[in-house]
Amino acid sequence: MIEIKNITKSYDEVLSLCDVSATIGSGSIYGLIGSNGAGKSTLLRVMAGIFKPDSGEILFDGRPVFENNAVKKEIFYISDDEYKLPGANTDDMMRFYRSIYDRFDSRRYENLCEMFRVERKRSLSTFSKGMKRQVDILLGLSCRPRYLLCDETFDGLDPIARNIAKRLIYRDMCDFGSTVILTSHSLRELEDTCDRFAM
Repeated sequence: MIEIKNITKSYDEVLSLCDVSATIGSGSIYGLIGSNGAGKSTLLRVMAGIFKPDSGEILFDGRPVFENNAVKKEIFYISDDEYKLPGANTDDMMRFYRSIYDRFDSRRYENLCEMFRVERKRSLSTFSKGMKRQVDILLGLSCRPRYLLCDETFDGLDPIARNIAKRLIYRDMCDFGSTVILTSHSLRELEDTCDRFAM
């Protein structure tokens, strides 16, 4: 279970989040809907332990996330602009994440690369936005996180890849009890995937 308790976060003079609270049950897919600039990305970064809130706290099964590596190893955050090692290809990023996540599933990684038809030795800097997105998704799912935080994850995917990604995320929730947070500015994008919504 994720408990978001009275989170406030500002950037200089700009208030991004103001006293945000929510409880997200385990084994669910939760949608955050809002326009660009509404604070969705900021909330996910606070949830991932990247940003420290100005006030409030976020607990994963009763444990704080900020500066807590044990909790962070259970979380995979797919940002709107996912980090890539300089000059890396897909296999390079796989080795990077495999060194961090104890539950990394190499067999699943192989299968997902085939499913998405990824050119694993090709530099990621030459990939289109949609192709990079597919790599982000397959790496995240290969890490077998208990909590998957996805920021505009389906943006840039073609309809076939989008449906595959949604099906895989739903399967993880069903098979492994994963908890998934999806953000979007479009309700239609998430309405066939999420159990619950917040706006």
